[in-house]
Amino acid sequence: MGLTVFELATFVVYLVAVALIGFVSGRKGRRSTADFFLAGRGLPWYVIGFSLIAASISSEQFIGEVGWGYKYGLAVANWEWLVWPAQGLLLLFFLPVYLRNKIFTIPEYLTRRFGRVTGTVFSCVCMIQYLVINLPLVLYSGGFLINRIFGLDLRLAIWLLVIVAGSYTIFGGLSSAAWVDLFNGALLIVGGLLVFGLGLAAVPGGFKAVVGTGTRAHLMLPASHPDLPWTGILAVAVVLSGYYYSTNQYITQRCLAGKSHWHGKMGIVLAAALALPLGLGVTWPGMIARALNPGLEHPDGAYPFLIGRVVPVGLRGFIFAVLFGAIISTVDSLVNSTSTLLTLDIYKGLVRKAAAERSLVRFAQWTGSLLLVFGALWAPMVGKFSSIFAYAQDSWALMLAPVMASFLLAIFWKRMTAGAALAALLLAVPMLVLVYLRQFYRVLSGINIFNLSGIIFLISIMLIGAISLLTRPPELENIRPMLWRRGLIALPEAETKNGYPWWKRVSFWFGTVTALFIIIYVIFW
Repeated sequence: MGLTVFELATFVVYLVAVALIGFVSGRKGRRSTADFFLAGRGLPWYVIGFSLIAASISSEQFIGEVGWGYKYGLAVANWEWLVWPAQGLLLLFFLPVYLRNKIFTIPEYLTRRFGRVTGTVFSCVCMIQYLVINLPLVLYSGGFLINRIFGLDLRLAIWLLVIVAGSYTIFGGLSSAAWVDLFNGALLIVGGLLVFGLGLAAVPGGFKAVVGTGTRAHLMLPASHPDLPWTGILAVAVVLSGYYYSTNQYITQRCLAGKSHWHGKMGIVLAAALALPLGLGVTWPGMIARALNPGLEHPDGAYPFLIGRVVPVGLRGFIFAVLFGAIISTVDSLVNSTSTLLTLDIYKGLVRKAAAERSLVRFAQWTGSLLLVFGALWAPMVGKFSSIFAYAQDSWALMLAPVMASFLLAIFWKRMTAGAALAALLLAVPMLVLVYLRQFYRVLSGINIFNLSGIIFLISIMLIGAISLLTRPPELENIRPMLWRRGLIALPEAETKNGYPWWKRVSFWFGTVTALFIIIYVIFW
């Protein structure tokens, strides 16, 4: 798809805007670790909300999730519309504990709860996940998307993403990434709705024809469905979404960087509300492509087909900017978060405990550069799986089950011990190996991947419980601040002394969003 001069100019303007936002907002990011890793704890709620959305959506959604929407129908919308329970888990339980303890990283929570060894192991698990799954996935699928739509060589497209996203992120840290994500997140919502509207208008029969009939028209499918049973969807909501929003460094890091507890929480509420148009923008295009052409050779080609079919000449440069923005927003988040873990939990925690602030920032910048290079070199491995989205979901579904079990019990069960946490976290590594054994040697391939995730989650809970009861309990006084208690739900007294009107209350807005999604599920169940 060749771009016109006007469309190329639109994309160039976008790149200039991203560079200006990234470098201007990141000027203060190099002064200290608080500035570089947490944007000086000064992000407002709207930046947090849009940044959460931009960081969570990338090319694997525009290729893989749209492809699954083409193949399976409405049930794939659960990946966007059934995240509000996980967001509620973060809002009500995990974030209050993180904020009251003023932590920088999620492994730091485990270090305070269970000791240095447990925190370090989780840092390593996170870095394996980011380096082997997330970053290569985003780079490969982004390059694939650019290649399929615009004809740019795949490897060249991957390195273009590395250079653009890496430049401002390595310069200014989280502040640069978050403010660029605000810009890209707004473009993502507008562009997604634009493609949805244009596609819907192009389908003979409109909305009813897009929704379809039978299993394609329902959010929840029978337990006997081979790929997306409702039992597996429940596991996705608890394990994948629960981990993603409650214990994932590059998501929670934005909430930790809020101006106040209210800003951090309202950012989550905004992200929950934006999930509705997000589902229309990244799941429904697959259903629209199916209604326009049910005979595509491969589902992963649905979004490129739809762009070529419904987006008129003149707007393609804007859509290209939207797609590119979604990709680099995820890349900048991954790079910043991984370098944060390497710097604060590994380098400072184990190697140079007395390192100066500027030295830590420089270390993060150098490691960020190396991470990008590694991600670009590993990216071709993604192409060996049946689909881009399958690579992501298969990898996360098994690896994250014991991790989510660890955090869930750590924050609620005072009897959980360090040995139990360590055993569960170490279980994540063979679970990632199992993904490759399933793919290439058909080990346990007869069990639905999401059902298997739920089974491993339950086994992990029982393992943690058994080991904890067989080992010496921790000293309660030492771990009390790391445990959730009811009083943490309320905002700190210093923030509420003047009161909040009803229209600024977190509970009101999250309750409204929850009610809206319940209505949607009643209609499309």
